[in-house]
Amino acid sequence: MILEPETNRLMINKLYNARDMGGMPTLSGRKTAYKRFVRSDSPSGLDRESVDALIAYPVRTVIDLRSTSEIERSGNPFIGRPEIVFRNIPLIAFDPDDAGDPTMKYLIRKNLGHLYVLMLEHSRDAVLDVFRAILDAPQGTVVFHCLHGKDRTGLIAALLFLLAGVSENDIVENYAASFENIRPLVDPLIERMPESMHHMYRSDAENMRFLLEYIRNTYDGKAEPYLRQLGLSAAEIDRLRDRMF
Repeated sequence: MILEPETNRLMINKLYNARDMGGMPTLSGRKTAYKRFVRSDSPSGLDRESVDALIAYPVRTVIDLRSTSEIERSGNPFIGRPEIVFRNIPLIAFDPDDAGDPTMKYLIRKNLGHLYVLMLEHSRDAVLDVFRAILDAPQGTVVFHCLHGKDRTGLIAALLFLLAGVSENDIVENYAASFENIRPLVDPLIERMPESMHHMYRSDAENMRFLLEYIRNTYDGKAEPYLRQLGLSAAEIDRLRDRMF
């Protein structure tokens, strides 16, 4: 396995958007550490060799943000691996591959930033479960992923980056990189969809800017007030932040 330094991508066969969250500069002058967190698309297509390579990275916790129906349909190769703490925490119940899904229909008229705010405020229990799973995670790399690694995964990544003190511009740039990475996955879907739905398969910068503007206006641009409202203590928030370094 090769970590591509220009993009932080993990070059694993059939993973398109797996990226280490290390090396990001913060406003305090520090950089986030490597091998702490990996944001990713679904590992469902991985063979045993690829799973073993990730375990050697060393991945020890996998948090699957997809719905139970998505997992039932495509599986997750980390389930049952003794080296892995596996958690399924559905962040929102929708199917990005189903044009008839009610959430997908809603998003035809909205940019994806509206979905991210919706998850932030209406999936609070699930978001809290994600961060508690991180707090409980053993030493080693935590992977969190959804289907394409940009929407549900993008929200959790943005909150972690904010907590570490990464600039908004760098958070937006990190988010926006997803589309080029996942084009082999989503271009065939886009070809079958009406043009009004194409934006839902991209990671336009305006989507993340919309979320960050909401956080700026509602939580003073910081993750900490939001996490406190979820129910995390100051000490737990400090532990989460420390895990980024």
